[in-house]
Amino acid sequence: MRELKGSNGHTLRYSLFVPATKNSDKPAAKLPLVHCLHGAGGGTAAANVLAAPEMQKKHPCVVMAPACDIKGNRWVESTFRAGKNRAVTPELIEALDAVVKEQNVDPARIYLTGQSMGGVGTWGLIAEHADRFAAAVPVCGVWSPDDAAKMNGVAIWAFHGDKDPTVPVSGSRDMIAALKKSGVSPEPKYSELAGVGHGSWGPAYAKAELWDWLFAQRR
Repeated sequence: MRELKGSNGHTLRYSLFVPATKNSDKPAAKLPLVHCLHGAGGGTAAANVLAAPEMQKKHPCVVMAPACDIKGNRWVESTFRAGKNRAVTPELIEALDAVVKEQNVDPARIYLTGQSMGGVGTWGLIAEHADRFAAAVPVCGVWSPDDAAKMNGVAIWAFHGDKDPTVPVSGSRDMIAALKKSGVSPEPKYSELAGVGHGSWGPAYAKAELWDWLFAQRR
């Protein structure tokens, strides 16, 4: 576990997976980076999938998984995750920038995904920092449709279970409708998982076509 003390004085902890490099006289190719945001329960399913040997063999990438350590903290300022504590966005972005600078990361292939609270964070970050991400995969998240136009330029594939009792499926439906209405490019993708409850990240992240699509995106 690493730490970064932000310019605001707050410290962000994060896990970082970096693929081993082979000895070679040639410069190593720059790698994509996937920024994975956990849910309120602390699980980061995407990071586990991406760091697995079989995935790294097919799609080698740097995997960054930050932590919202203090109960009540949230990834972004949002009426959907309001609380007495704070959003960690400032130090989150500083930590991301530090990793991109430190590691052999392709700045045109920085991706974002998150589940539940992390899905909210994914929507919020691409609304506020669209220029930093090539693609985003919000899973069972929700955000204000009023911010749809701000997400222009980010390739989006959202997932949601239609039986979700925790984050209503209308959250994703409304966002996708707003994105299409605003005419963002590229046009967003949406997969609604029939009969699936809140744990939609399981079947979502198990889809090989999702990762093939994600790693094909460039800023």
